[in-house]
Amino acid sequence: MSNSKSYQVPEAAPSLVADPVGVCISPNTDIQTLRHNVMDAVYATNDQSALYNCLVFLSNLTNQSETPIKGKMLKRLEELALLKEGWDGENSVSIDSGIQDFLRRVIMLSSDKELVNWVLFPDARGYLYLDYTEGKNLAGITIAPHQIAAFIKRDGHLSKYNYDHLNEQDVLNLLEEAHGKDNQ
Repeated sequence: MSNSKSYQVPEAAPSLVADPVGVCISPNTDIQTLRHNVMDAVYATNDQSALYNCLVFLSNLTNQSETPIKGKMLKRLEELALLKEGWDGENSVSIDSGIQDFLRRVIMLSSDKELVNWVLFPDARGYLYLDYTEGKNLAGITIAPHQIAAFIKRDGHLSKYNYDHLNEQDVLNLLEEAHGKDNQ
């Protein structure tokens, strides 16, 4: 897919595609651009072969960017996805699939350095909780359907965070901050 191919905005859905330009995807394309380009291509083409090639390319990117640390975290996420209603008592629910997808994207965007010392736990409300411990330094990130709540205690200083939206970059920043400036 090194050659980008121009396409025209479909007449029926002009608002779905921002620019009728070629789609270029590389391993370091950010998630928002990737999402935009893929959706543009899906809506703008009726070439089944081109769409299939795009999916093959994207699946190869995922395999190339998976490291042992990411693999371990993704395996844990898959295990937690299997939890059924009632896994932790009557009121516990299975893990929200939107949260699973969100965290999967975060993991794939993270570096191994950012994921070291993080452990993934389920929450009975269907949320996911990331726990960080390194000596006396602690952090926790709760990911809910439309919210991220976190704390970081590093070198005796406690910081709290609350985001009323899900954004991959917010979580990446929290993962990095938990490690501190000395470890980056």
